[in-house]
Amino acid sequence: MAASLTEYSGRIPFFLDSFLSSPGAKIPRQGQWILTFDKIPEPAIKKAIKYEPGNTWSIETAMAAALNENYIKSQGCLFAQAVEIPGEATSTNPEGLQTNGFIRSVVGGGREIFEQLKIVFLETNTSFVDNVIRPWVIATSHLGLIARSGDDNYRTDATVFKLGNTEKGPVLLQKYNFFGVCPINVSGMEFNYSPSNSPINRNATFLYHYYTTEGSTI
Repeated sequence: MAASLTEYSGRIPFFLDSFLSSPGAKIPRQGQWILTFDKIPEPAIKKAIKYEPGNTWSIETAMAAALNENYIKSQGCLFAQAVEIPGEATSTNPEGLQTNGFIRSVVGGGREIFEQLKIVFLETNTSFVDNVIRPWVIATSHLGLIARSGDDNYRTDATVFKLGNTEKGPVLLQKYNFFGVCPINVSGMEFNYSPSNSPINRNATFLYHYYTTEGSTI
């Protein structure tokens, strides 16, 4: 036992002085990330809402205002409050005789279908959700879910940048690229006369073809 303690006696100084002091071992902060869309498919959205019954939705001016105020490609989607990065899983199945105490083997059952990309947006007066995401969901319904091109392309690419701070300044920790993104669901909103100072968050769910991730070395 004494030999074992001697062998590991240097772990605490190493953990404190070498491991925790290295930039790569620091705990990332939750609030340091950016979401960008490659482009918002405005032509497809404007075309799709013309299929709606009654008068055409009058949202083009509001859409332009929402995009100008809430979305700047060089700065990201400014009112995105939260992004749930999908997980990854592979299914498994037991195989073999289920008799007495015999232990069955486990075999792969294939890769699980991609989880949906979930994004939470802050509601504002120009409402990025109601004037961009809501009609975009309708465009997905009218034009999808099949391949489209040109002005009928209702999909885009989205990127989530996970950022961190070091002694040298901000750095990119992880980059998630989602290709062929389109919204399929957007939450509603309740109006009531009860006073509240809490911000209103709106949830949207997106599908995508596939994703990639890129890590960086600090």
